[in-house]
Amino acid sequence: MFLITPDQSVVSTDGRLIFFSLKRFISDIVQGSCCFICGASPDAVPFNDEHVLPDWILRRFKLHDRVITLPNGTKFRYGQFKIPCCEECNRMMGDTFERPIHGLFENGHKSVGEYLKRHGAWLLFSWMCLIFLKTHLKDKQLRLHLDARKGEGSIGDNYTWEELHHVHCVARAFFTRCDLKKEVLGSLLVVPVKVLPYFESFDYGDLSFAQTVLLRIDDVAIITVIDDSQASISAAYETVQKIKGPLSPLQVRELAVRLAINNIHLAERTRFKSEINMLAEECSIVAQRPSEEIRFDEFKDEIVGQMMAHLCGPLLGNQDRDGKILEMLRTGHYGFLFDERGEFRTDDMDPVNSDDPEHQVALPMKQPGATR
Repeated sequence: MFLITPDQSVVSTDGRLIFFSLKRFISDIVQGSCCFICGASPDAVPFNDEHVLPDWILRRFKLHDRVITLPNGTKFRYGQFKIPCCEECNRMMGDTFERPIHGLFENGHKSVGEYLKRHGAWLLFSWMCLIFLKTHLKDKQLRLHLDARKGEGSIGDNYTWEELHHVHCVARAFFTRCDLKKEVLGSLLVVPVKVLPYFESFDYGDLSFAQTVLLRIDDVAIITVIDDSQASISAAYETVQKIKGPLSPLQVRELAVRLAINNIHLAERTRFKSEINMLAEECSIVAQRPSEEIRFDEFKDEIVGQMMAHLCGPLLGNQDRDGKILEMLRTGHYGFLFDERGEFRTDDMDPVNSDDPEHQVALPMKQPGATR
């Protein structure tokens, strides 16, 4: 039978840590240096650490010596963007996620879409949870201020680790063998993307407080909302149906913002918990949806604008030398997905390519309404 430790964690008879108590998750994983999957100490087993973004992605886009921009605006080399992980768990993640998913992306959007039709979304959803989790665990190791005179805190000091605890449980289910119930699945959207010479073929971004993460690799993008039990994508059904072809990189980012906006404005949230049968040695992660109807709090233009500016602003580059487009984004009433008639934009470039201000279309982001 399973055993309960003094800190209320759960261990199997074969020694696997099935459930981290919140206390142990924070002490050993968030603040400690134990393997973020199995919980082993680096003094007990060999470690080789885990890249936050999979190494095959870094190799594919030659990112090892390039830098990622952190939430505090500082730069950090991708090749050093790692968190503590033992050799055995690193190998397991390679077998479970990286090799099969690498193969899917080698064959592009069509291959990923066919996989989803045959096998469902769990592999990709769990993988996106892993990447989101690793990103935020790494933030706990990174200084908020490079100037020590401004304080000793880390980027991750303001995170709500109770929320990341659920992501941790889902991300390591391949190790614990916990059953993930269907309501645990969040919103996962895979869309085709234009490969354009003036945009890089790789993109990654997340909106931490909305538990939303975006990954774009060549002609395919995955947008995932982790903790909404599919409410965000259900509410965005009409928007998604209006998309009639591959998206530009800016359109992909706007779509990620739209899902994130839905998530943070949910009036009632799904509750998650781990259910453990000690005698049968079985565990499940379950979710209780609040109701069949998806309801939203009033959408705030300033929040929409901040999120659009945060995620889409960095891609504007020289297209927005005078800052007018960024200013419009901040109003919460400007977008790249649809034209003034509400039709999907299929231009080779985004609307920001035009030098004619009349061609730059400002559209309201309307509050969605949906049932499921």
